Amino acid sequence: MSKPLIYRASNDKEALRQGEILTGLIQIKPVASESSPNLDQIQFKPIVHPYAIIVTQNCDLDWDYSARQNRDKPNKLLNSILFCQVFTAQEIRPNQNSADWNLVKSNRYQQYHFLEKIPLECESSQEGIPELTVDFKKIFAIDADFLYHQINNNFSKRRAVLESPYLEDFSHRYHDFHGRVALPAQHESEKGV
Repeated sequence: MSKPLIYRASNDKEALRQGEILTGLIQIKPVASESSPNLDQIQFKPIVHPYAIIVTQNCDLDWDYSARQNRDKPNKLLNSILFCQVFTAQEIRPNQNSADWNLVKSNRYQQYHFLEKIPLECESSQEGIPELTVDFKKIFAIDADFLYHQINNNFSKRRAVLESPYLEDFSHRYHDFHGRVALPAQHESEKGV
């Protein structure tokens, strides 16, 4: 029995997809300064994300894509698209002890989602992508118009999309991490029980 496909190449002729990996994504971050408190004097700093993965739901991405293509239903346009920052596994590994890294690479460490390397035939640039680690704590949004501008002008590239059931596993783990509840204290067992 052959191994199931985890990824497929991105398709520029379809809507962006949840679980789609982009490279070279530019986020514009305002840099506030106490020396110039006026909004019209705020500076902006570009942050280039070598890898990022979309977490916005497919239904919203589909509505947005359709509204952009047909120039109808402007109420379906997204104002921004949500991403998680992605690092190569080699960048994350040195910060983990062996036990934690074993949890990360088996997707049992709640903050991270490990992705095996993407073969060149499963991604749009036909270059392949190394092992990656998604950091669920590092989320950011990109203005949807600015995102499409980056893609259409080849600043950012759509590379690969997670296939089912790997997409659902990723989505479930992302929402589980962001849905956790901070308790003031853990439950304790009675002594001797």
